[in-house]
Amino acid sequence: MPVYWEDLNWAEFQRRVPEEFRTAILPVGTIEAHGVGPLGTDNFIPTDLVAEIASDLSALICPPVHYGQVRGLAGYPGSIAVDEDVFTLYCTSIFKSVAAWGLDNLVVINGHGGNTQSLKKAAWVAHEQTGIKMLVVDWWILATPVCEQVYGQAGGHAGTDENGYILAIRPDTVHANWYSPEMLYEVESAVTAYPIPGPVITYKPGEGAPDFDPQKAQAYRTGAIEKVRSYCHGVLAQWESMGL
Repeated sequence: MPVYWEDLNWAEFQRRVPEEFRTAILPVGTIEAHGVGPLGTDNFIPTDLVAEIASDLSALICPPVHYGQVRGLAGYPGSIAVDEDVFTLYCTSIFKSVAAWGLDNLVVINGHGGNTQSLKKAAWVAHEQTGIKMLVVDWWILATPVCEQVYGQAGGHAGTDENGYILAIRPDTVHANWYSPEMLYEVESAVTAYPIPGPVITYKPGEGAPDFDPQKAQAYRTGAIEKVRSYCHGVLAQWESMGL
């Protein structure tokens, strides 16, 4: 059963960390438009992933970071953006504070591509200054082979992968009848547009549009969880075998 940092009393925390928990795991996301899915997609998915894999990693679950960077979709109603410099410093402070309690490893499950570079910077600074070992995972990229296996195509923002995962865990928030092809924008590497012309974004021509099949959604979620679990477990085991 997963154990959550904020559920512990301070005295219980003192007894169990770091003796019982030497690894912490942190879900990070943001609030932005996701096609016909919820604004909180980038939070719901890593939170679910973390709950599923934490016990297998013997990891204590940190309170989530629900706000992140938003650029291309900042103009869509409901988005909440944090400035890049502020976000990077904030995450660095969190990582260093986690390290201060004697934990050896911090696994960050990121749900939003706009956060990636800042999280990498923050992870390096925390590692350099405290020695804590850092693993930052962009879950949807790691799960690309699962998306291709289940859906026969690549994913995209609010596309087959993200939409499928949300359909599996929060079907009440997915409005399939609202979808129209006009929502889909295929990224062209030569072009930058603010705001991005559509709240569903794909990166390969003809691929990545939302699929609303509930059975595929469950299969994708299961595969994505296993992919992330297996990879994180392997990294932690290899760090240990190297004596790091």
